Amino acid sequence: MIQDNFDLKQAFHAKEAAYEEMAAARDEMLQLRQQQNEKYEELQKLQERYDEEKAKDTEAWERYNSAQLELKSQIGQKIDTINECNLLEAQMRQKTDAKVPEVYAAGAKYFATLAKQTMVERDKLISKKRLMARPENTAVHLLENLKTARREHNDILEEYHQAKNEFNLKKQKFDRLEAKYQAIKNPEAQDNTYDYSSRPKQLEVTEELILGAGVPANFMADATAEQRADGTIDIYYARTLGDGHGHVVLNPEHVVIYHRQPVA
Repeated sequence: MIQDNFDLKQAFHAKEAAYEEMAAARDEMLQLRQQQNEKYEELQKLQERYDEEKAKDTEAWERYNSAQLELKSQIGQKIDTINECNLLEAQMRQKTDAKVPEVYAAGAKYFATLAKQTMVERDKLISKKRLMARPENTAVHLLENLKTARREHNDILEEYHQAKNEFNLKKQKFDRLEAKYQAIKNPEAQDNTYDYSSRPKQLEVTEELILGAGVPANFMADATAEQRADGTIDIYYARTLGDGHGHVVLNPEHVVIYHRQPVA
């Protein structure tokens, strides 16, 4: 009777301590979740601003390129006119043996004058094309802020997932100790088939178990698996790395609730 009372108190304090650990892990998880949501909202706003500025930049460059092409076309037309005038002037000057050479001389002078006027117009268009201000890329000033926000969001998201994994582990521990406490407190109401003081059961490392846990198949020869009394499975792989080995925790339904990647 005394031993039963001691075991009950011990189980009670153990599960209360586990509850405190679980509550602390839950609070940290929720706090990180809130921070992750805030970072995500900040990231979305920056992304929207960047997309708007990028669209404006694209529109400005389209107008600029269109104007440049139009000026290039006009310059080309002027050059064609100059070449044509030069050709006609030369042809007119070759008619020196004509019956009315003064008519051809006047024609040559006309085309020479027209060529000079067109050259002035061409040069103005070239100058306008060269001096046209290139658009300023305003979106590029937001790009670094956007990249920083993405990194911060990914970092806090990773922290959140780690905290969530930690909470799941703490909850598993609390549920196990709660079940143990209830089994001691009400032995007649429990179908208590587990020995909670027993060591974990070694499991065969099968390809199905490894791949289902998300462990690369090439680690199969360097992995071990244990099943706790409550059905939770621990898989350790890359054991040759020592403290840097990988660790996967599956709940009794074989759902991954924690995964720590190996660190070389």
